[in-house]
Amino acid sequence: MAAKYSEVTTAPEIAGVEHSYVQLHDGRLHIATMGAGAPVLLLHGFGQTWWEFRDLIPAIAKAGYRAIAPDLRGEGWSELPINPMTRLQRFHDVVSLLDQLGLKSVAMVSHDLGAITAFQLALELPERFSSQIMVAVPPPQMRFSVDLIPGMKNLWHQEALAVPYLGRKLMASGTMFRHFFSPKFLTKALDDEVLAQYEKTMKLPQFPRAAELLCRQVVLPELARIIAGSYRSARFAMPSQFIFGAKDSGFPAAVLRKVFEDSSLIGPDVQLEVIQDAGHFVIDEQPQAVSRTVMAFLDTHRA
Repeated sequence: MAAKYSEVTTAPEIAGVEHSYVQLHDGRLHIATMGAGAPVLLLHGFGQTWWEFRDLIPAIAKAGYRAIAPDLRGEGWSELPINPMTRLQRFHDVVSLLDQLGLKSVAMVSHDLGAITAFQLALELPERFSSQIMVAVPPPQMRFSVDLIPGMKNLWHQEALAVPYLGRKLMASGTMFRHFFSPKFLTKALDDEVLAQYEKTMKLPQFPRAAELLCRQVVLPELARIIAGSYRSARFAMPSQFIFGAKDSGFPAAVLRKVFEDSSLIGPDVQLEVIQDAGHFVIDEQPQAVSRTVMAFLDTHRA
């Protein structure tokens, strides 16, 4: 374990959460941890950090688990090395984290773009994940259809951010912040203090470049792989739960029914849970409902 978190003065604090850094081969990864017991790994979404799980982390710890929430490469208070960001680098960042913490197997919760790394880990290293929960993201085995087109119009930012130099300028200007936390993705406005924290996160010096690299070198290539059916024959070996907000514009009820119509094409033990009165940022909009849903699943499949 590397340097303590005390040198970071702009990050939020939560009582009982401990902060530290893990040294990777080319930079440092910040992690927030709380609790003792069976480990639960939490991978945040785009433009967010460990703080996305501010309500879930205490619930996990209170139930006798150990919550481990890293800031992914270039996001939050983790460093963005000079090396280009790739799916393999994000993958190996998490593997290195688990190895350095001495964790052979963990439960995993992921949201949004954190789920891209999560499903790769779950498919390629199933022995290291006792169960997994993916929030607001469909399984990579899904087939694309015309039903998805209306929701995808709100994802123009992925292509825009991927454009060299334009992406980081859009991010730094605040255009993307206003787009993400708009009615396109939310059912109601988040509290001012929550929005202020996310805005501060997106203004961290390394993030505009990290966002551009992430979209260009991870998100768009993975989207192409999913559309091409590269994961269609893969199955999740571990119990898997998928959580969506009922008002997620990208995945309305009709789409979810089609995606999960035959869950055996995803894995042998697959659950779909829909949280009412929430959109894409379901963890922020309905934290208590998400915590109840996650904890019930974790307790059922406790390693």
